[in-house]
Amino acid sequence: MRKLLRMVVLLSTLVMVGVCGSGCGGPQTTAQPTERPTQTPTTPLPATVTPTIAPTAAPTTAPTLTPAPSPQPAGDGVVDGWAVLAERDYYSEYGMADLPIDYVNISRVHQLLLDLGWEEGHIREVREFDQDGLRQVLDWMASNADADDLVFLHVSAHGEFLHEGVSWTTFFPPEWAAIPSRRRVVMVNSCRAAIFTGAVKGDAEPYLSIASTGREEGGWAGLEEEGLPIIGEIFTYYFVAAFADPEADADGNGKVSIQEAADYGEEKQCAYMHEVVFAVPEFEQAFRDAGFRIDDPTYPHVAVDDKIGEPVYLELGEP
Repeated sequence: MRKLLRMVVLLSTLVMVGVCGSGCGGPQTTAQPTERPTQTPTTPLPATVTPTIAPTAAPTTAPTLTPAPSPQPAGDGVVDGWAVLAERDYYSEYGMADLPIDYVNISRVHQLLLDLGWEEGHIREVREFDQDGLRQVLDWMASNADADDLVFLHVSAHGEFLHEGVSWTTFFPPEWAAIPSRRRVVMVNSCRAAIFTGAVKGDAEPYLSIASTGREEGGWAGLEEEGLPIIGEIFTYYFVAAFADPEADADGNGKVSIQEAADYGEEKQCAYMHEVVFAVPEFEQAFRDAGFRIDDPTYPHVAVDDKIGEPVYLELGEP
């Protein structure tokens, strides 16, 4: 519990973006978590050595995007899936609290994709990622996906690490624009996640972005030592659960879209935060001390930017 409190208290010291501390550069930690997730994917893609990256201030407007390469790879009429799952759990070299949850967030998403028929070879994990490691897997995605394919990027990290350690708002938009798919989905799970999904608002090509928290909101990742029911990110937990719950099928067509899963995850995350997390006085006070408006009964808010305009399904098939 003390470790969690240290993490949340850090939120009040940050400016503009992120609430979970970060830094840039330096070797990756060799510490390993003690708990293993129920299902661990095979052979994760290791992150590369962290480059030294000068921290940059968050821009006030979305950066100009670099156009995707031309010509675009033509679609073949078949929807293949290409996924990058990135998570960072260890931050001690950056002076922030670790999240020893054994990459349970991307492990859950990885297993979901396999259950929905994705090929193992089309899913790449990058654990303890840095900017260079993330660039490598995004380039892999851009070189393999065609216009008809579904690409899915899931990122789990402290918000300020994405800001300072990855320089997300300048690094990510051109990498995202280079992916030729007409169905690109990015999901960011962090504190103030909507800042990071908002970095691609200038992209003219179709995409769907999902942020687990609003621009001025803190997120939550449960640790085993706290004794609360869910280990890891609350939104990720419920997003994955949506695909097995008929309640999430809002339009009643027999399958759950990504958009429906995001709505389901928002409702369940909100209830869990108010009924479970904020029921612990120390946790509630830490959020208040950090300036978060938790008296709002709808806190936290999931931010969805849908430029595709139709349901997107993780099940693969014809476009």
